Amino acid sequence: MASLEYNLFRCKLIKPEQRDLFPDNLTPAELFIAAINARPSGELRLGYTWHIGNLTHFNTTTGYFAVGRTTSSTVSKFDQESGNFVEEKQDASPYTHCVFDADIGLLGIAKNTRLAPTTYGVAANLQRLLSETDPIRHNHITVEIQPIPDPEEFLKAIQNAYSVSSFTATFRGPNPFDADEIFQKPLSVYLSKANGVTGKTMIKGEDLDREVLTGVSRSTAATGNRASARIKRNKNAKPRTIHMKTRPAGLTYDEEQPSPKAVLKDIKSIYGEVRRDKRK
Repeated sequence: MASLEYNLFRCKLIKPEQRDLFPDNLTPAELFIAAINARPSGELRLGYTWHIGNLTHFNTTTGYFAVGRTTSSTVSKFDQESGNFVEEKQDASPYTHCVFDADIGLLGIAKNTRLAPTTYGVAANLQRLLSETDPIRHNHITVEIQPIPDPEEFLKAIQNAYSVSSFTATFRGPNPFDADEIFQKPLSVYLSKANGVTGKTMIKGEDLDREVLTGVSRSTAATGNRASARIKRNKNAKPRTIHMKTRPAGLTYDEEQPSPKAVLKDIKSIYGEVRRDKRK
């Protein structure tokens, strides 16, 4: 039986200026649910109409839906009754599976190469679909769906380095509840106040504190942002720049496809590993 791969993504709903509630008095989680409940459809590319369907709620903030696209093609067929070859239009609608936790803004998107070569493509079209829903447009919200990478290899390189002379990380507008207090939260508010979309900052020193860098790296990964560092592997080594990988964290099921509830539980466990390092 073919395997099924899920990747982790972060969905953020961002206003130009930080407020506790959105104009309709909806929290980010409620706004996400309202957008999903709209089951949007849209022709995002000529001849390619994307849809959200098969929506199932596990509770008020978690659930499952399918996302896919419909395209029309012409197929040559032989008509037995007329004895002639005819051209017949047929619709194809490949789709894939998504699980979500709106409280975290967490998405698990399954890979389906018939739909898109990677889950990045699915996420990009899902972002466009949600952006066109009435709840999002009415509240002037920017939707961002970004991959959540696994930071472990990056963190191991930092922790084992002889020295870390610089650290760079990106940030976006406010929304995630679990952004770290010393970097992501204050800078995202600053970005929002300035009507910015994305930002990047660098710090330098002879040897930066590993514990601080670890916390910021985990927060950066969990919020769908990017990080890099300038390190020396040993005393006599030349400095080199390392980057946190951008490929989303995920998991693969090799056996019969599990239930969406089981998938969401596994996805949240992996997210917990990215954010808080619960691995043994």
